[in-house]
Amino acid sequence: MLAACGVWRLPPDPRPAADPLALAPPTADQTWQPSEPAEALRAPADAWQAGARVLPDTTARYDLPALIDVALRDNPDTRAAWEAARQAAAGYGRSLAPFYPTLAIDAALTPARRELEEVPNAPLTVHLRSAEPGIALTYTLLDFGRRSQGAELARQRLIAANFTFNRRLQDVVFAVQRAYYRLDAALGLDRAAESNLALARTVLTAADQRLAVGLATRPEMLLAKQAEARAHYQLESAHVAVKNAEADLALTLGLPADRPLAIEPLDAQTAPPELDDAVETLIAAALRHRPDLAASAAQLRAAEAAAARARAAYLPTLDFRGRYGQQALDYSAAGMSGLSANEPVYDTLFAFRWELFTGFDRRNAEREAEAARAGATADLAAAQLGAIAEVWRAYHDYRAAVRKLTFAQALLTAAQDAYDGTLRSYQLGLGDIVELLTAESDLADARYTLVLSKAELLVTAARIAYAAGAAPSG
Repeated sequence: MLAACGVWRLPPDPRPAADPLALAPPTADQTWQPSEPAEALRAPADAWQAGARVLPDTTARYDLPALIDVALRDNPDTRAAWEAARQAAAGYGRSLAPFYPTLAIDAALTPARRELEEVPNAPLTVHLRSAEPGIALTYTLLDFGRRSQGAELARQRLIAANFTFNRRLQDVVFAVQRAYYRLDAALGLDRAAESNLALARTVLTAADQRLAVGLATRPEMLLAKQAEARAHYQLESAHVAVKNAEADLALTLGLPADRPLAIEPLDAQTAPPELDDAVETLIAAALRHRPDLAASAAQLRAAEAAAARARAAYLPTLDFRGRYGQQALDYSAAGMSGLSANEPVYDTLFAFRWELFTGFDRRNAEREAEAARAGATADLAAAQLGAIAEVWRAYHDYRAAVRKLTFAQALLTAAQDAYDGTLRSYQLGLGDIVELLTAESDLADARYTLVLSKAELLVTAARIAYAAGAAPSG
């Protein structure tokens, strides 16, 4: 009884019983202020660490497989999906409980005292004390599919949660691949920006030399300085892009952005080969292997089980109930002999129940379940169509990226040759500054184009595997 008293303690603020609106924001234009200290309501600043978490070494360099291992271990999305699957597993276990009998201990203690005033000048006091502890067993013998369909509903939800967890792993792996390739591209753009700044300084030096011997004009010198300033600006933008890409990768890994990890560069990595599989083959593989499609199919089967359970509610149930206990009774009255008893008691009962009318609740529950089943069917169709479109787009994006990389390499070679020739002509006094700056700009653009084309090719290659539902690998 003392332990149960804690259940009846009042909440921190009992006002909702009389005026629940007093705890809402006072007006539409004022912020809400809690009545208790705000520090007690805020999340702890180290909640992202999830306990005693070991963070990766920030002094080491990580390649893609190592980063995938870090993400699968530390990304909160994978832990959330894992816990959701465990929750569904526990729900399936609960759905099997009705197949077992329930066993309970109950006890009733009845002390009573009554004063009878009808006796003149001598009120009669009657005492009655009784106790009846016992153990009761209840078991449903027949329910026409309610239990089995409820268990099937929970089992399919568990299957859907498990497939959703598998897809979440693929989500994380693809997100790490994309963030890794984009960070490598940002680092490549940063190096290209530094090279472009060196080009601008070379042009400025050449213009200065020509100006010193009277072969260039002051406006040409100003144009060269303008190009150098633009190269400085682009370099600073490249620096910021690297920091942003590091933050994106850290977020994907489940790490704070102020602890970026250094990555192994992809300079020596060769481009992925041309696809051998036809797009129809990849689409068929996606429809067979993608976990999210399997999860949608499980949700459809769960909706079908829910509809079957709603139909079973029209049928009767048959329960067995049994109880065994001990009855202790003591009855006494003043001036009279008492009565006492202490003997076992037991009973059994077969209960048949058939609800004939429930205010149209069962009919509306059936309609609700059928609508949910139809909606799950539509969701599965939409998911399959989306998967087909995703594979189609990824396939053609990849093929285009392969060709674009080839063109980007040729563009860089041509731009480099053009710049070298224009620079020699300018240094010999046979060209003007506008031609040289144009060649410099074209070379800078060609460098950027090559870096972005390689990153696009790597991302689209990873996206094909992700769209087809390939298993994650670290």
